[in-house]
Amino acid sequence: MRVAFVYPNPRHALLPKIAAGNAPDTNLLGANHLRRSGIEARVHDSAVLRTQSAHPFVARMRWHLRELVVPWELRREDAIVTPLFTLLPLAARPVRGLQVVVIAYGVVAAWRRAGGLRRRLLRASLQSASAVVAISEAGRAAIIDEIGLDPGRVHVAALGIDADWWPALPQAADGHVLAVGRDLARDYATFARAMASVPARGVIVAKPENLRGVHVPANVEVRLNIAPDEVRELYRGAACVVVPVAGDDDPRGTESSGTISLLEGMACARATVITDRATLRDYVDPDATAAVPASDAEALAATIKGVVDDPARAERLGRRGRALVEERYTTRALGDRLGQILLGPG
Repeated sequence: MRVAFVYPNPRHALLPKIAAGNAPDTNLLGANHLRRSGIEARVHDSAVLRTQSAHPFVARMRWHLRELVVPWELRREDAIVTPLFTLLPLAARPVRGLQVVVIAYGVVAAWRRAGGLRRRLLRASLQSASAVVAISEAGRAAIIDEIGLDPGRVHVAALGIDADWWPALPQAADGHVLAVGRDLARDYATFARAMASVPARGVIVAKPENLRGVHVPANVEVRLNIAPDEVRELYRGAACVVVPVAGDDDPRGTESSGTISLLEGMACARATVITDRATLRDYVDPDATAAVPASDAEALAATIKGVVDDPARAERLGRRGRALVEERYTTRALGDRLGQILLGPG
């Protein structure tokens, strides 16, 4: 079987960095591990995205045109695996024998924001896919219950990270409290309020949009748009990792919000603390991660203090988190699961 992986943004420039060990393979979504299932997989960047334009309208049109063109750019493949779902599965229907497997880490969020006409388009496109792969049981339930897809074609595959690139690190003494993430569901306002009463240094790794209107206390440093190797060093020095996300009733973000940062912290053997979100619950083990209600700064502060002030507990949480990543949440495991879905029961 031959498969093309098509991502929201080009990936070819990333491939040599991964091969050289200078970047994690997380963003390949298991493509480089499908050979374990006997599947030949390659990364395909559409020719449409190779043209550049500063005009927002042209850029947006190029973004959607890419979904229409991709199936016709492929000549040898039996299937496309992609997070793109607005048009691509529909566009592939005339291409005989070409399957489309959608990795749904933004499908539910797009559906909930859409109006009637766009919902009809999304449903028709998703119904054209041979399989839709949610990254959590909550995500699968929403796709079936809200969008109305056939349960037999909606699967679950846990996201995975590059556990070799994010290694288990010795426990830091008097380390900082680290929060990493750039998606818009990050609740840094609650994290900032919590850290104002925590007698420890905090670090936020984000982008400027995440911090608009957020009062960052004096004991919290902000690092914007830094490289993965710099983030890895910050994990190395952290006493614990906090993943503050907006609650389920908040329209920001997607069903993948917070997942990768949580798994990176766990992989680095750091105690992790999250604010509750249904799509994160599949990844949370009480022996590895402390969870608090969304938007509750007081509870978050108390939980952070409880971890930072108890190094033995932090070490236990971190050790269990690393074990869980190795067992369940690697890109290798994701590739194996996608291989099962692609090859089917036979």
